[in-house]
Amino acid sequence: MVRAFFRTLVVAWCLGGATASLAGTVAGLYDAQYPVTEQSAQSLKQAAAAGLEEVFVRVSGRRDVREHPAIISALAAPEPFLTRYRYQRANSDQGEGLLVDMSFAPGQVNAVLQSAFLPVWSANRPEVIVWLVVDTAAGRNFVAAGADPRVEAELQAQAQRRGLALQFPLFDLVDAANLTTDQVWQMSIEDVKAASERYSPPYVLMGRASEFSTGQWVASWVLLSEDGYSRLDSQGQNSEEMLSPVVDLIADIQGRRYAAVAGGQRSGNTLIHIGGVDNFSEYAHLLSYMEGLAMVEHANAVWLDGAELVMELVLKDDVEKVRRYLALDGRLREVQNASGAITPMAVQSYYLWQGRK
Repeated sequence: MVRAFFRTLVVAWCLGGATASLAGTVAGLYDAQYPVTEQSAQSLKQAAAAGLEEVFVRVSGRRDVREHPAIISALAAPEPFLTRYRYQRANSDQGEGLLVDMSFAPGQVNAVLQSAFLPVWSANRPEVIVWLVVDTAAGRNFVAAGADPRVEAELQAQAQRRGLALQFPLFDLVDAANLTTDQVWQMSIEDVKAASERYSPPYVLMGRASEFSTGQWVASWVLLSEDGYSRLDSQGQNSEEMLSPVVDLIADIQGRRYAAVAGGQRSGNTLIHIGGVDNFSEYAHLLSYMEGLAMVEHANAVWLDGAELVMELVLKDDVEKVRRYLALDGRLREVQNASGAITPMAVQSYYLWQGRK
């Protein structure tokens, strides 16, 4: 059984003063795998319900989403949400088993969440750089740089469960000069912050974990972000139980910050000025990009003058979430009205289109 606790410290901190943030695209948001004992309709229904519940949690960013009546109703009849499924054999510590690999309809999943006024979190999510040292019979090593590959694989599996964009350092000569396993083991926040500056990540996870001869794990974690830092201690009978609490903590924090709720209390319309849109192709791409954001219901250009335009956004949620996401993604960079652009309407903020990625 896992026992975990954390306390959030309100300490203002920006990673190395970096102005750029990184977003990663999480694949498979609407996919799930689940073990089954047989290829029957009943087994498929049970697997689909479990997989759909995982997808609802991953897309909403909320673990408690399953308690909502709309989610309970969907899980009672999950088959209409399936767009694809196939059975496959897979090997595990328990031997060969049978899995059903499933994909669920994004539109239907999002519609259920939105109709219940629950969050929807898009696939572009803030990257988390991981500095994790594990102490095993082989000694102390960084995960992804010589440590037990089982821990790395389990961490990636847990990240997929909640839809996190985890990244590991390069562990090249620069990293070796900037940070040692001993510094991470001592949980030196300043050293980890300094070593992470070259990556300019929105989030940094540092941790130390020990495996006992019984197979039990204990770990300590610090999550760093521009909002401050959070501490977490976890333990478990295996690496899965040890890792799942910290993954849940990160996903809960990010979900509250970036997931959009349709009909949020501060939703409405806002006007933004965008420069650097040099041709119709870029304009079409910009419009498609804006309307693809989970927190934007509709985007429409209401004023054009050369490479500059004013866009009206009909929002599903708080305008601040839009600003956070745009800063994270980097395709629209917020700027001052340095060009002295004059528009026939009052705009809330100014951006420069950085083009396609």
